[in-house]
Parts: sequence; structure tokens; C-alpha cells
Amino acid sequence: MKKHNPKNERVKRDYGEYLRHADGKAEQTVRQIEKAILRYEEFTGFVDFGAFNQKLARHFKEHLAELDLAKATILSTVTALKRFFGWLAMQPGYKRKINLTDVEFLSLSDKEVRTAKAPADKAYPTLDQIERVLDAMNARDPIGKRDRALIASTILTGIRDGAMITLRLKHVDIHRRAVIQNPNEVATKFGKRIDTYFFPVGPQIEQITIDWVRYLRQELLFGDDDPLFPKSAVSHDENMCFIATGLAREFWSGAGPVRAIFKAAFKRVGLPAFTPHSFRRTLVSEMYNRRLSVSECKAWSQNLGHESAMTTLTSYGKLSLEEQGDLVRNATGMKDNRPLTREDLEDILNQRGLKQRPFD
Repeated sequence: MKKHNPKNERVKRDYGEYLRHADGKAEQTVRQIEKAILRYEEFTGFVDFGAFNQKLARHFKEHLAELDLAKATILSTVTALKRFFGWLAMQPGYKRKINLTDVEFLSLSDKEVRTAKAPADKAYPTLDQIERVLDAMNARDPIGKRDRALIASTILTGIRDGAMITLRLKHVDIHRRAVIQNPNEVATKFGKRIDTYFFPVGPQIEQITIDWVRYLRQELLFGDDDPLFPKSAVSHDENMCFIATGLAREFWSGAGPVRAIFKAAFKRVGLPAFTPHSFRRTLVSEMYNRRLSVSECKAWSQNLGHESAMTTLTSYGKLSLEEQGDLVRNATGMKDNRPLTREDLEDILNQRGLKQRPFD
């Protein structure tokens, strides 16, 4: 079976360079785009990109629809291909081969796009469940202490796992109860500087993190530039099998080991294998449960690294219909159980000085 086309490979290499150096795409984004292009090549049997036409575009979309793929994955795949072939149609040797009108046939219908972009209900742990996990963890040896502090620090700060594994000891200020995510040293999303104060998720969780920082400094004699969460030191046992023997003063090369630690810790107490990223949803859920003010919600959002509170609300903060109704009624003083009417909604908008749009 043919596995590549030399001419296509040269094109993909050039497109990768364009994405990195002209379009400013991050390496992870480039890899996702390359994956989408490879999916198309596998479908076509690695035919020359110059053979692209509207018929291939339609058949490829039908192929994606038959696969067990998430709607969002299908949308990202065809979007990446649409941009790729749009770029290719402008390149020497392909201007006469690829018609931009044919490229448009990679578009999905409006309904399919809305379905793909609809926020999914994703599971996340409660604070009680996280505390249960922490209570069950062994913290008697250095690796156990690290793993427990890793989970505690994630819910305390909401930091993404990619940033967490690049934090240095100096980035944690236990006096200010804050973590400084300096993009020059920390792998933050979009290279942003994020100053994160400890979320008020309980004194026990906060103390685990503080004790870990002190343990690194006072007992292991770690310095400012040493990793906050070092990877395990590995050696061989008597059977020449690899075993963890302690902590190395080295950073993890990826977040895979962190996710494995989370999975094992939750599985140990009979809970679903929640990911580090799911803790961010836990924190947004807490924001709603505490009935924070608008200013407090904004501060909570900034603490998660979001420039816009709408990012927090739309990406992480979907409410159940029951919670939605309760919040609206409490905000307007309606305590009865009568249905919310159009007039009620208009009153809410008027009270807040919001411009009304005609109701459908």
C-alpha cells in the first residue's frame, strides 16, 4: 500500500514552513493541520494534490461522515484542508490545477457547523471528590508527595498541565499565594503572561501546595530554577526492570506522565479518570455555585488566564436548564414557580440597560 507521495511531501514541507514562519502558528497547531492533510491523502491513496476537485471534496466529506469522529473533528479537518488547498491554489505549478470554487466544496452546511461548535457537556470532578482523592494518596515518599501536591496545585490554580510541567520553583510565591506564569519560561497558552492567585478551594488543599514548596526548598535543597514538579528518577531493579527511585532535577518532556498520575489517583478510589484540564471546569462550576458578583466573576475568569469573561462562560460554564432558571429568578426577585414569560425577560434586559433584540 502506498504510504506517501514525494511531490506531496515537498508541498507539505513548504506549507509547514509557511504556517510556522509566515502565519505564526504554534507547533501543536501545525501538527494538527498536518494530521488533517494526511487523513485526506490516505482517503485518496496519496494521489497528487493537483488532482483535487469538487468531486474529491464531496466524497471526502462523505467519508468523514461515515467514520466515528466527533463533529468538531470533522469541522476542524475540512477547515484545515480548505485553507491548505486555498494556499496551494496560489502556488506555482498549481494555479491552473486547483480551482478556488472547488475548494469551497470542502465547506460544511450551516447546520453541521452549528452542531460542531455546540459546547459539549464534559464531566468534571467535584471539590469533595478531589479532596477524597487527596486523602487517599500516599504522601510518605518524595514521589507520593509530588503526586499529591500536583493534584492539589492543579485545583488550587487551574493551571493547564502543559504550563504546570514547566513551572520553576521561583514562579510560586507562597507569601502572596500566587503563581506567576512568565511566558519566557512557562509554556502558557498563546504565550500569555498569567498571574494566578490561589483559588479559595479549602485550607487543606492550599497547605498541601505550600508544604510541597517548603519540602523542595528546605529538605531537597531545590533552587529557584529547579522544576516545581520534577520527573521521577529511574533505575533498574534486580530483574533489570525500570523502577522509579526518587526525584530528578529535571522537567518532564510532556504532560503524559501528569495525566497518568491523575488517572491512577482517581481510579484508586473508584472514580472516573478525570484529566487535569477538567479541574478548570470544576473551578467554573464553583464560580456559579458561589453566586459571585459580576466583578468577582471577571476576576475568577482572569485568574484562569482568560482575557474575556465570555470565554469562561461559553467554553467552561454551561449551566443546566434548572440552574439557569434559578439564577434568573433569583436575580429578578421571582420566587414562585410560574413559567418565565417574554415580559419577564424584557424586564430583566431593561433593568440592566441592555439593548433589546427583537424576540423570534
